[in-house]
Amino acid sequence: MYQHFFSDYLVKLQETNQKWWEDLELSRAAVNSPLNKAMQEVNFEDTSKLFESAANQPAVLLQIQAEWWQQQLQIWQNVALAQNGETVVEAEKGDKRFSDEEWKNDVFYNFIKQSYLLFSQTYLKTIDSIEGLDEKAKERISFFSRQAINAVSPSNFIATNPELLKLTLEKNGQNLLSGLEQLKEDAESSADILKIRMTNNNSFRLGDDVANTAGDIVYRNELFELIQYRPLTENVHSTPLLFVPPFINKYYILDLREKNSLVRWLLEQGHSVFMMSWRNPGEKQREVEFGDYVTEGVAKAVAAIEDITGQEQINAAGYCIGGTVLASTIAYYAAKRMKKRIKSATFFTTLLDFSQPGEVGAYINDTIINAIEAQNNAKGYMDGRSLSVTFSLLRENSLYWNYYVDNYLKGQSPVDFDLLYWNSDSTNVSASCHNFMLRELYLNNKLVKQKGVKVGGVWIDLNKIKIPSYFVSTKEDHIALWQGTYRGALNVGGNKTFVLGESGHIAGIINHPDKNKYGFWTNESLDENADEWLANANHTEGSWWTHWHQWLLNVSSGEQRKPFDVGSEQFPVIGSAPGNYVKQVLPIEENSD
Repeated sequence: MYQHFFSDYLVKLQETNQKWWEDLELSRAAVNSPLNKAMQEVNFEDTSKLFESAANQPAVLLQIQAEWWQQQLQIWQNVALAQNGETVVEAEKGDKRFSDEEWKNDVFYNFIKQSYLLFSQTYLKTIDSIEGLDEKAKERISFFSRQAINAVSPSNFIATNPELLKLTLEKNGQNLLSGLEQLKEDAESSADILKIRMTNNNSFRLGDDVANTAGDIVYRNELFELIQYRPLTENVHSTPLLFVPPFINKYYILDLREKNSLVRWLLEQGHSVFMMSWRNPGEKQREVEFGDYVTEGVAKAVAAIEDITGQEQINAAGYCIGGTVLASTIAYYAAKRMKKRIKSATFFTTLLDFSQPGEVGAYINDTIINAIEAQNNAKGYMDGRSLSVTFSLLRENSLYWNYYVDNYLKGQSPVDFDLLYWNSDSTNVSASCHNFMLRELYLNNKLVKQKGVKVGGVWIDLNKIKIPSYFVSTKEDHIALWQGTYRGALNVGGNKTFVLGESGHIAGIINHPDKNKYGFWTNESLDENADEWLANANHTEGSWWTHWHQWLLNVSSGEQRKPFDVGSEQFPVIGSAPGNYVKQVLPIEENSD
């Protein structure tokens, strides 16, 4: 029955044998890389401490083991009596790995599913129950244990996944052959970690399908291009708005398609919008520093906008690490005792205090950072493809293994989804900048320390930020934990507004009012404790965009005028949006300017 399938499969394997050996050597190199060895070393040290602490708490472990054994016997009893309707353990809400009905109806698969889930939960519960272990070490052990446990989920294998087995038999294995082709293509386009495609990368064209809001490039230097968007209203608000997107991603997350473009929506509300589009750095940009994004980035953009519009002050909004750069710029202005060139600042999911970064903190360890620095210095940059996989593995079941199953085992073609296209359009980070971020911001948390960070030759102090600020974070953010962003808000001066949106790092921010999908919480008082703030906050249905728009009007003069001219004598139009830098894709060619 299976002869024909396995014969074709072996032929296909033979045809790609040479390529697989090359990939295998790359995999071995990745496994034996300094970074991987450093992570193994950290895991060994943490696990040794775990065992040492556990040895002093035998009663706790015996109790957990007894509970596991009792529940495992109950699972077996239910299966033996064919009581499939009775479950001992359930998957967490939102876990779609076991959604196929056979996981529930078939005795064999029901037993596998429940046994696996029970093991997973018991294992992580055991780690959490050990007292006397450093919390950072415990978080790392839990994170990497979860990664290993989810990697061996029965849903990831044909023999133990009823849906996959049925599909493979029905298609006579053609799904695996199709998946093999996709795996080969993904391996060829990956860096040192397999990057699984999430969408069809040929389905969207920059400037046509996404990033298509009309605008002009009015400034360009070695670091960024400045886009001035064309107005969509007869009159505009007198204070221009500058977006500072993260330099670890491309700007058009803020301008996807009409139905979910924050840029277009703001233009429709009468705002004059400018956008920074960061260069995708290669080896030649290895020396670009974090401070350069302030002095040669935001500061240059602000000066250009002032010249183009004739306005002495602008509103500015930064997203993620772009918000960190924006805050550093405002503090830099204060340190240089320059006039207040930024009237108000908005921070989307922005960390300023890095003491509570979320699950990315599992990688924040001196040993691991040493290895990453060595890798960055050898290449001249942190490869954006590897960085993308790292962020995906923070939500491994929904952002990695599900695509592994769909693409390689089911042989399905990825869906056409603009947000996933943007997510796959990776950006490098220069070696100097990435090293600084990891060590000085994440590890040492120097941005909130007195004389912790120097920019443009001066020490910056976030407490010197005295302008109105608006912080918006999201409750399910796995990249910038909202309690961590809240701590950052407490570190700046001036009048502050904190808003907490529903959903995560992207969906909670790109939340068009017309969809009426996610609501938000507000609380005029900023308590010292983030959870207390939330407990006393008021929930509002609908998008936070409308709330922010009204806030912008309140902190600005509210005056309207005819639209600003496009460009100026000093900053003439040099091209059309979306520009050139955003079109740079990985890997960056060595001769790329």
